[in-house]
Amino acid sequence: MKYTVHSYRYAQEILQHPNNVEAWCEIVEVIETCPLFVCAGKSSKNASLDVVQQCLNTYFDRALAVEKGWIYHPLATRIPNSGLAADFRKEFDKITVQAEVQFGNMSRWYSDVFKFQTAYSQSLTHLGLCIVPMSTLARRIDSNVVNYERVLRELPSAELSVTLPILVIGVEPDESTLEIDLRRTGIPVERLTKSDRSGQTEKNRYRLVHALRSGVSPYDVTEDSDTGPMAGGVPSLDEDA
Repeated sequence: MKYTVHSYRYAQEILQHPNNVEAWCEIVEVIETCPLFVCAGKSSKNASLDVVQQCLNTYFDRALAVEKGWIYHPLATRIPNSGLAADFRKEFDKITVQAEVQFGNMSRWYSDVFKFQTAYSQSLTHLGLCIVPMSTLARRIDSNVVNYERVLRELPSAELSVTLPILVIGVEPDESTLEIDLRRTGIPVERLTKSDRSGQTEKNRYRLVHALRSGVSPYDVTEDSDTGPMAGGVPSLDEDA
């Protein structure tokens, strides 16, 4: 996908410094290789909604936590048993970055900012990374989804209370973005999107992302395909066998 950057409190300049450029390059690589997962007609009430948020989340879980070694769901505070977890965190040579990937409701973004500030105030991170859709993409996901343009309008209002550097990255597809039509895979769409207690839906999304990251056509994926390694240390189904 293509991306647009807002550098709050010089976050971009910090990450592009020679001491930290490894982190910058890693983040850009993951974003640029992100595909778009679509399902026309996913909403019977709004024909413009066609992007599946859950698969985007799984892509970032796989790319960051599994392939790039970011800690998955680390605590954003030193308070024992707080349950306040970030999405990802990684300690590079000279800098620690905490990341929140948000394709959901705008209200969740305010919680993400709180987690950034909490972690920063307790020396758990030096910089926050906020990955959100541009408004053109957000409108294809659902109503009132967080978007880059709104973040830019609202973040400066917290300048006196949000004191850490935050790199805000807005993503949207362009002509080079790989688009996956979920209706054409060997897994029913509802088995990729509907939550279930067994975790099978999540495993199905990993099957799809694993195929993409392994150079296999997503349209050859079925519910018998390998999940590949999953974030949080969950092994491949082949490893379970």
